[in-house]
Amino acid sequence: MPSKGRGRPRSFDPDEALGRATERFRTQGYAGTSLDDLSEATGLKRPSLAAAFGDKRAMYLAAIDRLTMRIDRQLQRLGEMALAPRELVERILLGGIALYLTGSEGPEGCLIINTAATQAASDPQVRAKVGTFLAVEDGRIAELLAAAGSAAPEAQGRLVASVLHSLSVRARGGASREELERVAHDCIDLIFGAGN
Repeated sequence: MPSKGRGRPRSFDPDEALGRATERFRTQGYAGTSLDDLSEATGLKRPSLAAAFGDKRAMYLAAIDRLTMRIDRQLQRLGEMALAPRELVERILLGGIALYLTGSEGPEGCLIINTAATQAASDPQVRAKVGTFLAVEDGRIAELLAAAGSAAPEAQGRLVASVLHSLSVRARGGASREELERVAHDCIDLIFGAGN
């Protein structure tokens, strides 16, 4: 009789496993996610998790880094579309809403805004990573707006990012897609003028 395999599955994909762990953290937060939860989410036994990623905190930090890089890449790809400023902001906000309304147990918002911001109060390394995420997001949106011809790209970029964060919290709090889209369009109209 063949012996049971030990360690990681042969098809182990570190990024896929981290993505599954990220979703579990997004649902339950850092404190609410146990190593057993992460093992279940990734399909890896606890020793394999430790060998691949380190402890739970290391996985959480890696999840924040992964999301920061993913958002940066998505914004860069959006910039390649050469959209007008109003359409650019609409794509950013409505894309955020589409993401925030997903989740394994209902609308879960953003990992960083809804869970890491809480953890940042007691963990300086998480706080630094949240700060990095916010700087990347603000900076990239401002760059996109500048390239699209905005007259005030930095101020508008900060406003758009702040509304994104509000949309994440509202989604997790149960706001409907219609309510979230109303907030997004209010922001767009305030920046660019209604009907323009």
